[in-house]
Amino acid sequence: MRVALVNPPWMYKRLYTHSIYPPYGLLMVATLLQRDGHDVRLIDANAHDMSEDELRAELIAFDPEALGVTVFTDTFGFLERTGPWWREAFGDRPFVLGGSLVSGAPEVVMRGCGANVAVLNEGFVSAPLLFGKLSRGEDPRSVRGLMVREDDGTLVRTGPTPVCDELDSLPWPNWDLLPVRMYIEGKPSPYFKKRRLQHYLSIITTLGCPWACTFCQVPSLFGGVRTRSPDSVAAEVKFYVERYGVRSMYFRDDILFRPGKLAEALGREVPDLRWSCLLRADMMTPGMLRRMYDGGCREIRVGFESGDDGVLDLANKKTAVADNVRSITLAREAGIAISGFMIIGLPGESEASLANTARFVRETGARVSVHFPLPLPGTDLYRQGRESGLIPDPAGLLRSFSQPQLPGAVLQPPAVNYTELPDDVLVHWAMRIAEVGRTNTGVPPEPSTPHADAPF
Repeated sequence: MRVALVNPPWMYKRLYTHSIYPPYGLLMVATLLQRDGHDVRLIDANAHDMSEDELRAELIAFDPEALGVTVFTDTFGFLERTGPWWREAFGDRPFVLGGSLVSGAPEVVMRGCGANVAVLNEGFVSAPLLFGKLSRGEDPRSVRGLMVREDDGTLVRTGPTPVCDELDSLPWPNWDLLPVRMYIEGKPSPYFKKRRLQHYLSIITTLGCPWACTFCQVPSLFGGVRTRSPDSVAAEVKFYVERYGVRSMYFRDDILFRPGKLAEALGREVPDLRWSCLLRADMMTPGMLRRMYDGGCREIRVGFESGDDGVLDLANKKTAVADNVRSITLAREAGIAISGFMIIGLPGESEASLANTARFVRETGARVSVHFPLPLPGTDLYRQGRESGLIPDPAGLLRSFSQPQLPGAVLQPPAVNYTELPDDVLVHWAMRIAEVGRTNTGVPPEPSTPHADAPF
């Protein structure tokens, strides 16, 4: 079966420089379908800087018997336009969705674009079974983990999503299905550049998270936590070093588990590799960080989220400001650069908490990027917004995510305001904190007289 899998153009990328990474989940599905004998064309519209018209022209040239699209934050508008076009160009050929946005709100997304089937949550088991059924003209409703559109338009779930318990059993992704040299060499500039990584790829080694932060989709997308073995990951990375000349890796796991053991495996197999990852502040110990440095880690990113303990508690973060401060100190002592993320406008935010966050960023000297809360379907923030009436129109909210944005994530009001503060006050504080976090060198400033209400 000829299958086109598409990573659609991101609205954010077209409007300002945005970190764009290869569509790893889609690549894994493409690899599995190719293994099953399908003729797969994987199109990363971002890597090729395609317009929607250019993408449509490529699809027409390939003439796929089925289309699969991965659905992320800002692609709902693309889907609303693509559904009618697909029907006009290809009639009743299957239109299949996957990805985090459709997994969180399958009814809203499928009604918005008229797709036939959605693969919910992780698709490593159900997607190959689905496309096998489609290629044989069989009813896909026997495959669990789907939402299927009936002939009368009714949307029906086919049961819980089957999970892959042994991630090491999955094949290594076939990067030749994507423009891998473009990613590694950082082209088109500046999409794939990171400050401390050169000639790098990004991979994922973990599914799931045991924590349940109110703003995060991950716990609703994956059942439990599953990790690949460090030796298997190191062997795969060594293959990329030898085949593609990779010199660095970015581990895109939401939380990289067992980083010390992974560092030891990487140190044995690819001692010259440099890598970056995401960790929680309360995971770090001096011994673990030394092992990570010796194994090639040179950068850690952390979800600090706020400089106020009250806001962190309401977000169910399970970390404190003191944990964030300690993680910065420990990473620097180990010789590892550390930076992080702040979320401005979480429930419970006040001008006092914002002042604490600004003070945290200034006095630690941490480099941070600043964002507003994004109530993605499947998160507790989304549930709170629906129950409180802050999100009266789910489709309208998803549509707003894909509307043109000003060139900067915090220059315009948040999609949903969860605070008692006016939008313009949130924007003012977000811009102020973002400017400090952007210009910080990562080294704390000279000690000053501490504030009496400083939380650290």
